[in-house]
Amino acid sequence: MKPQQQTLSIRISETLREYLERAKQVISNGRDEFISTSDVAKLLLESAKDERLDFRLEVADLQKDATESLANICGKWKHHQHLSRAEWIFLAQYIQIGCEETSESLDLPLPESFASLLGATLAVRSLRADRGIELDRYYLGNLMPYYDAALNERRIDPDVVPQTVQSLIQELRTRTNTPKPVFAGRNFYVALRDETLPNIVALSEKLMPYMPQLLRLATRGHWIRERRPARARREELDFVTPLFPRLAAGSLFLSGHVNAKGDISVLLDLPEKGLLYPMSPYPQIQEFRSMLRHLVPGGTWEGKHFHGFTDPVLPDRGMRFHFRRRIDGVTVVLSDEDWQHLGELSSKAFALPELQPVLQELSLVYGEV
Repeated sequence: MKPQQQTLSIRISETLREYLERAKQVISNGRDEFISTSDVAKLLLESAKDERLDFRLEVADLQKDATESLANICGKWKHHQHLSRAEWIFLAQYIQIGCEETSESLDLPLPESFASLLGATLAVRSLRADRGIELDRYYLGNLMPYYDAALNERRIDPDVVPQTVQSLIQELRTRTNTPKPVFAGRNFYVALRDETLPNIVALSEKLMPYMPQLLRLATRGHWIRERRPARARREELDFVTPLFPRLAAGSLFLSGHVNAKGDISVLLDLPEKGLLYPMSPYPQIQEFRSMLRHLVPGGTWEGKHFHGFTDPVLPDRGMRFHFRRRIDGVTVVLSDEDWQHLGELSSKAFALPELQPVLQELSLVYGEV
């Protein structure tokens, strides 16, 4: 018979209770069974007895200031430093959000981002020190319904997951209509948390080639959840600098600059309408550009920042394009010709060589939005 377990009642501070709640979130994510705060406290005591710090509790500590933690992780990557296992798991939490929740541009994340994430998950799995058959079932289950044949086998061969995932990666990179594996982020998170891995150096070396895509997915998830860029507070600038010169197309003009927070701002000038139309920050501009690409005659656009629609062609006038910014209700009406000119301005501005370093940096602090 198993020895009877003892019950211990203790009083804890509010700070410790919040810490245990964050740890519970880390441990319970991706599990079917219920995990109580008492279970987490028991785990903490057992870890102390073994004279080791459980990495799952380190993740809870990183969550106290998620923005600062994510900015520090990005800084480590830029300086070619290894991440701790807790930092990888923390990153994976936001990657999961970035995969499963929608943002300003509804066609994101891109298929290539999912392909890279799947490759990163295989890289973690390749380090496993035991068989992990139940983990393989979990991975395949999150790739259903397209790969349910492999999951229905009574016995899962160790090669099934690598073959299945490599096949999906190939489809994502070669076929435009391949459904996106939105639960791939869950697989990456669970692999980092539950796989038996040899050491942190091997893990970091395996994952570093995927880091640019992983960071963009994580900062995308951070923006969706926190509505803040993953930028350290000390990085805020105290000046404004021009970004690109005033560009023209038809009767429309566009200019841009970097504002005091290090973000991009653009100004659309419509002199015939007597309207100056500023846009910022980067996610709003990205959604506007996505609307320009996807709003077609007879269609509508429903985004987080903008609502767009068109009028039919009438005998006394041609097609008209409308867009309204939700935050201020300002509605702009353009002719079909001006709409095309606006698309030209956007393409011309965001292809400028001097803009590329700024866009590269903004894609790291906001992610794919």
